[in-house]
Amino acid sequence: MENTTLQWHPAFAAALRIELAEQLEMLEIEDEHILGHKPLQIDAIVVKKHKNVHINNKIGHIFKKHNIIEYKSPDDYLSINDFYKVYGYTCFYQSDTSSVLEIPPTELTLSFVCYHYPREMIRHLEETRKLTILKYSEGIFYLKGDFFPIQIILADRLPSEENFWLSHLRNNLQTGTEIGDLMKQYNQNRYSKWHQDVMNVIVHANKSKIMEEKKMCEALREIFAEELEESKEQGREIGKEIGKEIGKEIGKEIGKEIGKEIGKEIGRNRQLIEQICKKLRKQKTLTQIADEVEESPETIAPIIIAAAEFAPEYDAEKIFEHIYGEML
Repeated sequence: MENTTLQWHPAFAAALRIELAEQLEMLEIEDEHILGHKPLQIDAIVVKKHKNVHINNKIGHIFKKHNIIEYKSPDDYLSINDFYKVYGYTCFYQSDTSSVLEIPPTELTLSFVCYHYPREMIRHLEETRKLTILKYSEGIFYLKGDFFPIQIILADRLPSEENFWLSHLRNNLQTGTEIGDLMKQYNQNRYSKWHQDVMNVIVHANKSKIMEEKKMCEALREIFAEELEESKEQGREIGKEIGKEIGKEIGKEIGKEIGKEIGKEIGRNRQLIEQICKKLRKQKTLTQIADEVEESPETIAPIIIAAAEFAPEYDAEKIFEHIYGEML
């Protein structure tokens, strides 16, 4: 499988920094913190430089001074043993200091980040440790009843509006809007090393889907590019001939009639573009739009290709001028 050798944890560490970027200067984040002298590693620790710093991002609302994080990749599962391992790491982290209570236990939290709801683990904690699970927000659950504040974060359920990169750090992205939005977001942040690290893993994990999206776009442009160019050329030639005829005194009346027809055609085309723009804003496909405006896919494809340059606003007037400006 293409995902088996991917380094998910470094990408998660980068995504974590992106999500907490608003207060990053007030935080100290360690990747793969080593406990003691043996190879015991915590996936990530977020330490507040100042105890009273408030984290705006919901994944950090639970945070205190020292925050232990366990991350499971999309193909991995959070088990009962994982809970006790990380719980033990947390206690070890607290005690692995040069003086007693250097890290107060009241300043520790545990976070489990995964992609599969850990039913067995939660059932065990409810029955054995009498903990209660409560939904804090979309994709974030709190385990209540333990000494340590504990949260479970389901990365793929996080709202992309607040946690775009963490919610997209997975191997099942869908072609269309989801991958399109990912490309736009990355383009705006392509010079950031953190974004590059996250994007590198996302692209490799979703290679086939991203290639499919790329091929679809290229194929659509290739199929209709020639037709679009021919339409423009025909429009130029027709415009030239009509201009000559209208310019002649003998063809005044004919020019008027042709002008009316051209006006009607322009009006129909403008209306069609407006209809298509409304449907593009609703993220409908080429086939759906063609069916709803009662036109063939071949007829509206050149408009959709041109409209892509004006996404996501899809300004109908600008698209109309872009397509027919040279003909007028």
